[in-house]
Amino acid sequence: MGTTYRHNSVSIILKNVIIISFLALFIQCQSHGGKNKGNDFDLQGFINKEIAKGNKTITIPPGSYRVTPQNQQHLYLKNLSDISIIAEGVEMICTETTRAITFENCKNISLKGMTIDYDPLCFTQGVITKLAPDKSYIEFKLDDNYPDNLVERIEIFDAHTHNLKRETYYGWTPFEKIGDRTYRVSKGKNYKYNPNIDKEEIGDILVTNNDYTPNGNMPHAIYSDECTNLCLEDITLYSGNCFGFFETNGTKNNYIRCKIDRRPPETDMYERPKRIRSNDADAFHSKFAYVGPQLTECFARYQGDDGINICGKYYMTAGGKNKTIRVIVPHSFDLEVGNELEIMTIDGNRLPNVKIVKIEDGGTISPKEIDGIKRLNQNEGNKKNLTQPNNKIINLTVDKDVNFPLGSIIGDRNRVGSGFSVKNCYFGYNRSRGILIKASDGEVSGNTLECNNMHAVLITPEAWWLESGCSDNVVVKDNTIIGNGHPEAICVTGFGFTGNTPPAGLHKNITIENNNISDCYIPCIYVGSTLGGTIKNNQITNPKKTGEKSSLIETKNCDMLETDL
Repeated sequence: MGTTYRHNSVSIILKNVIIISFLALFIQCQSHGGKNKGNDFDLQGFINKEIAKGNKTITIPPGSYRVTPQNQQHLYLKNLSDISIIAEGVEMICTETTRAITFENCKNISLKGMTIDYDPLCFTQGVITKLAPDKSYIEFKLDDNYPDNLVERIEIFDAHTHNLKRETYYGWTPFEKIGDRTYRVSKGKNYKYNPNIDKEEIGDILVTNNDYTPNGNMPHAIYSDECTNLCLEDITLYSGNCFGFFETNGTKNNYIRCKIDRRPPETDMYERPKRIRSNDADAFHSKFAYVGPQLTECFARYQGDDGINICGKYYMTAGGKNKTIRVIVPHSFDLEVGNELEIMTIDGNRLPNVKIVKIEDGGTISPKEIDGIKRLNQNEGNKKNLTQPNNKIINLTVDKDVNFPLGSIIGDRNRVGSGFSVKNCYFGYNRSRGILIKASDGEVSGNTLECNNMHAVLITPEAWWLESGCSDNVVVKDNTIIGNGHPEAICVTGFGFTGNTPPAGLHKNITIENNNISDCYIPCIYVGSTLGGTIKNNQITNPKKTGEKSSLIETKNCDMLETDL
């Protein structure tokens, strides 16, 4: 009798467990269409407790978890070392369009296997319902189950191919709500119709940013600062509010099989039309790295900007004379005694590097210097910051005589991401560049670059954005490039503020070998202002001609460059 009772009790308990588990799963899945929108879970608290126990390997239980941000961050990891976080089968759903994860001052930390998405999404989309006769304004209606708090970062996609329909337009006016989830947006007073560019049609899909940050906003989905040997492995990101993966002041951080893509409709949290964008801006971005990022087998497409940008920072100068450089400082200043400086003149000439031996207060910017900055062909945002009358001047004493005018720029040569590696990655179907390099001593190899709207691989400093620097000892080899949208699939170039092509020596020792380029506009390879290097064994098939240019490969102002032309 006792044995039978115990057996029945176990059966009843098991049945109750099954019923309770089923009910929990049923409740969890009561989103629109019955799809799983995730459970609330204190992810931060779970990890903190494991760290407090002294665990060096932390395994997060698999599941889909809705996470509420604290201080605008859904997960914050600081001052950690030698810890591995396993998140295979874990989906973190960010409940506000602010940062997903911050790593700060971490060393030898790894995160593996996590999927990250947002609800609400960091973008929204809708169908174009009306166009002005000259396409000077667009009316569109948001798709069902897409959010309704629009911020301008517009892209327009073809209704049939779901690929970009037109180039990016700058100058949109604010959105005007004209009906239920229906808006009008204008191209502004300076717009002029161009049939070769203004290709949007009724039925095409307009995508723009969405903002839901009731508790404040931090940009970028996954951000690290002052981290060494951070390893992000098999991380998938389906939405992000600016850059997808962004590092500053890093030292040889690793990104292995990280992925940014549109989420497939069959796994989406809601029944709705297919997502058209993945991440809002760059997929990967590295600034001020002591040793550049190491990307291996990463994947990104349909993001709103570059695949990867590796760069440093230029400071605008009011000129240099004898051993003194006058630096204009509108915001922070982080140069130090002993830093090696790259110098680019207003004409784009690269001068010999110098070292800082003294830093002193130089007063404030003068009216004459303000007027000189205003005359530069410079990004308007930077120009506005640089011409404030209370801007500081910092005088740098350097170890060599210098002589260059206002409008020349300087940058820390050792904080541009040199030593980088981008290998066996895929970047495609984005509005801008695939791989953008402003660093040295690195390799771009074995990558596939498909339908980047601008250059597939671009090596250049960008004075316009005050992003440094010039590149030495960079290898671009064994890449496959398909159908980029502008001439110069591989481009090595650079300019100051006058638009002149600098002489050889802006870049040094650039190797471009064994790349396969197809269905791209000519010239397919352009190298300018470069001293030393090679252009050999590149295969170019089905080139497209635009304008009068007919050469597949072009060089300008280069010296000691070996080619097989």
